[in-house]
Amino acid sequence: MDTKYLKMNNNQRHLSLGNFCRIVKEFSLNKTFASQTEIFYAIFGVDDISDSTINNYCIGYRSIGTDFKQIYIKRKSYPNKEFDETMLALISIIKGQIYHDTNHESIINLLNEGIFKRLCLELYNLAKNDETINTDFTKNLNRLINENDIYSAICEILIYIVLEKKQPVYIEKNQKELFESILNNTNISMYELEKFLKVQFQDGINHAYSLKKLTKEKNAYAAFELGEMEYSGRMIGKPRYIKAYEYFKIAAEKNNPRANWLIAKMILDGQIGSKTEEEIKEAYEYLKNAEGLGSIAAINTIGLCYLNGLVPNEPKDVKKAIKYFEKAAANDYVYAHNNLGKIYEKEKNYKKAFEHYSFSASLEESWASNKLGQWYQKGIYVEQDMQKAYEYYKQALDVPQNILNYWAYFNLAKYFYLKGSYEAHIEKDVNKAIEYFEYTLDNIDESYEELIYIYIEKYKQNQNEEYISTINKYLNILSLKPYYKKCKERIKDKLEEIEREKLIIIKNN
Repeated sequence: MDTKYLKMNNNQRHLSLGNFCRIVKEFSLNKTFASQTEIFYAIFGVDDISDSTINNYCIGYRSIGTDFKQIYIKRKSYPNKEFDETMLALISIIKGQIYHDTNHESIINLLNEGIFKRLCLELYNLAKNDETINTDFTKNLNRLINENDIYSAICEILIYIVLEKKQPVYIEKNQKELFESILNNTNISMYELEKFLKVQFQDGINHAYSLKKLTKEKNAYAAFELGEMEYSGRMIGKPRYIKAYEYFKIAAEKNNPRANWLIAKMILDGQIGSKTEEEIKEAYEYLKNAEGLGSIAAINTIGLCYLNGLVPNEPKDVKKAIKYFEKAAANDYVYAHNNLGKIYEKEKNYKKAFEHYSFSASLEESWASNKLGQWYQKGIYVEQDMQKAYEYYKQALDVPQNILNYWAYFNLAKYFYLKGSYEAHIEKDVNKAIEYFEYTLDNIDESYEELIYIYIEKYKQNQNEEYISTINKYLNILSLKPYYKKCKERIKDKLEEIEREKLIIIKNN
C-alpha cells in the first residue's frame, strides 16, 4: 500500500509552513502579491528555488530542506537583527505595497497595526489546535500578542515552523480507527455514532422525534443531544432539568464525559435535588468519572469543590483548588483561568490575576473581557485607558447569550453612552444607554435604578406625564427586589428634584 501523508496547508490543526503561507495570503490586501512562492521567498530571503519544491514543502509532503533550516538556526540566535528583511517582505505582501530601507523601530511600528495582530491571533489559534505544540509555547505566544510585541510573536512562530514542526506526517490510521481510539474509554460504539450522524445529517423537522427514537435504543449521542436541548431550554422554551438528567444519565452510563460532568453540575447548582450531603457525594462521584474520562470542565469543577468545601470528607483547601485550576488552565480552559484570576486578585497579586484574565479575554470569554474592561476603566494594576476599557466591554458582548456577561452592557451604558466619553471618542447616546439598560433588567437590578434616574432627568427637561408612568413602572418593580434597600435613599433624593406627588410611591418601602 502506498504511504500516505497528511496535507499540512489546508487544515486548522497544524502550525505548519503551508498553513502560515495560506493565512498570510488570506490577510493580504492584494492577493496578487501573496502567492505561495512569494511568501516562501519572504520567509527565507531567497528567490532561486523551484515552485514544485516550495509546493512540496508547503503541502507537507517533504521536510523543509537543511539549507533553509540553517538560515533559521542562525536567525534564532539574533532575532532582532536577522528578521528585519523577512518582516519587511511580509509587511509588503500583506499591505500590497513595497517597503524598503526601513529601520527596526519603524518595522515594529508597522507591525503594531491591527491587521498584523489579527494575523498573529489566527496563527495562535492554529498553535492551540496543534497537539504537537506544548502549552508553554502557546502561553508565551499569547503573552507576546497581548503585549503587542508582534515582531517577536512572528519570530517565534517562524522559528517553530521551520525548526521544530515535524513534516511529513504519515497517516497511520483511517478515520474509523481514529474515532475508535477516541472512544476507547467509553462504552459507546462506532455503530451508535454512525446512526446518530445519519439523523443529524438527514433529518428535517422530525429531528427531535428521531433523537427520542434513538434514545430508546440507549444511543449515547442522541441521549446527550436531547439532554442538552432540555438543559438549555431549547426543547420547550425553558429548561427542564429533571428531563435533562434522565437523558444525561443514559449517556453517562456509557461513559460520556460531558454527561457525567453536567449531572454533577446540576446537582451542585441545585437544579436537581436539594444539595443534601448524599447528593453532593453523588455529584462528586460523577465529577471523578468525568475527570477520568478526560473532561477538563470536570477538573475545573473539582477545583471549585475544593475552593468551596464541597469535597466529601475533606476540608476546604485553596491550595488543592489552585492545583486543579492550573491543570485545567494548562488545557486552555478559560473558566479555570478566571478562577485563578479571582484567587490572585483576592490575594492582591494583581500581576498574576491580570495574566489569567488576559488569557481568557484573548479567547474572547465574556466575563474576563468585562473584567479587563473594568480594570482599564478604573486603572486597577494597569494605567487607566478608557479606549481599551470600551474595546473590552464591546468584545464581551460578541458571544452566545448563554455565556454573555450582562455587566458589559451595563458598563457600556453607564460609563460611555449615558454621558459620552471624550477619551474613548464615544458620543453621548441616551437612547442607546436606555436600550442597553433595558436589555439587562432580568439580570442586573442596578439597571432599574439607572433607568429611573434617566427618566427623572427627562421629566425635568420635558414635563411629559409618560415619563412619570415609566418611573413608576420601574420603581414598583425595583421596590420588590432586595437591591432596593441599597438604593432607596439615593432614589428618594433624586425624586425630590421633581414633583413627588405625581409619583405613586409604594407605602412602607
